[in-house]
Amino acid sequence: MLEVAREDGIKASLRWLVSSDAPLTFQFMKYAMMGVGATVVHLAVFVIVSHTVFPAHDYLNIEGLDNATKEKHAIWSNLIAFPFSNLFAYLTNIRFVFTRGRHSKGYEVGLFTAISFVSFFAGLMCGPILISRGLNPWIAQFGFIVASALVNFVSRKFLVFSR
Repeated sequence: MLEVAREDGIKASLRWLVSSDAPLTFQFMKYAMMGVGATVVHLAVFVIVSHTVFPAHDYLNIEGLDNATKEKHAIWSNLIAFPFSNLFAYLTNIRFVFTRGRHSKGYEVGLFTAISFVSFFAGLMCGPILISRGLNPWIAQFGFIVASALVNFVSRKFLVFSR
């Protein structure tokens, strides 16, 4: 990425940050930045829900919570957070990262959401398995985020968007 910036100059590099016609390294960097935003949205909703509606953490209950309750509540909290983070990801991806045009808008949104949901569902199923084996829900959540990000970038890059 630094070589591209040196060759093309800082001004061109800064233009690529807001352009959907950027070299792959810049595109991935922008994708990662938008992914951080989507993750923040997801975690914010997850934290609110998992601390209020569906408590999923031992420190929220004096007696602690059994693993089955934590698993179930973490699933519900993630399911509620998914639409919010997916909408944020879609809107920022079409604005800053990828070029639309491979599919009709409706098909594009549907495919984007389907891919998001498949990776989300995989992470969602792995989280309870890890929690049931004694892993802290926050660590399970981090693993869920990393796995989803990798699957989503590759799928969106090559299946959803034209560039």
